[in-house]
Amino acid sequence: MTIVTQLEQLHQRFASKQQAQTGTLPQIAHDSDWPSPCEVGNPDEHGMIQWQAVTRTPAGSLTDLAKALEVEFPKALQQYYGAFFGGCITANIDGHNVELLQAWSDDDFDLLQQNITGHVLMKRKLKQPATVFIGLTEQEDLLVSVLLETGEVCLEYVGKKPHHVLSADLSSFITALTV
Repeated sequence: MTIVTQLEQLHQRFASKQQAQTGTLPQIAHDSDWPSPCEVGNPDEHGMIQWQAVTRTPAGSLTDLAKALEVEFPKALQQYYGAFFGGCITANIDGHNVELLQAWSDDDFDLLQQNITGHVLMKRKLKQPATVFIGLTEQEDLLVSVLLETGEVCLEYVGKKPHHVLSADLSSFITALTV
C-alpha cells in the first residue's frame, strides 16, 4: 500500500470518528484571509468551518527545497506533505497523543517549507542529525519528526537530538496510528 493510500485512509478514519462523535466533519476556526480548498460549507455561528482532506493536483513538491538545503527527503515525506490539503489530524501512537501537521493551502505549503528550512538549519548549527517535523505532541516542545538519514519517525525535543523512535518509517507510523 502506498503512503498516499495510507494517508487517504487516515484522513477518512479521522473524519469518520469526528462525524460519529460530533455529527460533523472535522472543524477549524475559519479565517477568511487563509482560505483552503478543503473547506466544506460556510462557517457556523461560532466561526468554525468543516473541512475534508482533498487531493492536491498536481502534488506539492519539496524537491527544490531539498536541493537548496543540500539534503535528501525520503519519498514518503514528500508524499506526506505533498499529496493532500487538510487540517491537522489528532491521533495516538505508543501512548502519545499527536497532532499531525498537514498543508492547509498552497500558501500554507510555502510557509511550511520556510519552517522546515529554519528547522534543518537549526539542526545543522547544533551539529545534530537533520530531521523534518511532521507533528506535535501535548508537550509544547516535543515534536514528531522524520530523521532524514534513516527515514525513522522519532520524538525530539526542540533543539535536541531525536530520543525515541516511534516507527521505522512513515508508512509503519501511519499504520500504527489510532484516531
